[in-house]
Amino acid sequence: MAQFQEPLLTPLSEAMNRTVTALRRALKSLYHVHPEVNDEEMATAAELLADRIDNATSLPLGQESILRNTNSPLMGTKNPIAPPVKYEYGENELTAYVRFHEGYQGPPACVHGGFVAALLDDVLGRTRLFTGRNCVTGSLNITYKRPTPLNADLVAYARIEEVFERKFRVTGEITYGGEVTASAEAIFVFRDEKKFNALISEARSASK
Repeated sequence: MAQFQEPLLTPLSEAMNRTVTALRRALKSLYHVHPEVNDEEMATAAELLADRIDNATSLPLGQESILRNTNSPLMGTKNPIAPPVKYEYGENELTAYVRFHEGYQGPPACVHGGFVAALLDDVLGRTRLFTGRNCVTGSLNITYKRPTPLNADLVAYARIEEVFERKFRVTGEITYGGEVTASAEAIFVFRDEKKFNALISEARSASK
């Protein structure tokens, strides 16, 4: 395995941290607001905030890794839709800690299966850091064993099982109270820098 390097995040200013914390709280609270509530002041405040954020924008879509990590939809400290996920790294394995609020609900009181899949994809995919190589997800197979509860302390694990010349196999699971709620097995395919950059370039061209 290559030497491991943990992803870096850009530190938030005090004001940015307050902003993101407030937005994250608003997303959770909005779930409990009845759709027929007709609060003009709330709507105006939301629009003014959106305008202020629009006026503060200065970064392009293509950002360096440290900024992308900070904006990640799962671990991003600056992304209000991120729970966010906290990671601890071991030797060829890692552990993640997360709580999903009501905004991530699918079945009653349960995390939507799509977010369960997204968490597993991110947790298993993060093991690529142990290889020091670029890769893409080749396959991700998930088994949903029991409901994953909202507003609960969840723990996710991932470990590298096998490494081959062109790919590696990873397994993992999400647990609550020691019980597995979902498990997964994934194959990640290595890409050399030229091919990997070509894939990214195509995606950037399609993103507007």
